[in-house]
Amino acid sequence: MLLVALALAPLSLDIEARIAEVLPSPEEEKWLSIPWRTRLQDAVSAAEATGKPIFLWIMNGHPMGCT
Repeated sequence: MLLVALALAPLSLDIEARIAEVLPSPEEEKWLSIPWRTRLQDAVSAAEATGKPIFLWIMNGHPMGCT
């Protein structure tokens, strides 16, 4: 009976606040503004054109760290 009452109860108004707590902040999303290149040749061309260095992320194994 309690489960039925809970299921029929309206959602709490603070659900939006809870969602906002887990969403990334603008500060945490800064990496999205970096013009990442997936091909080394494209990165070299862009680096030469802008005079900026290349950051290489190289690893061996599963991209989620499950090796």
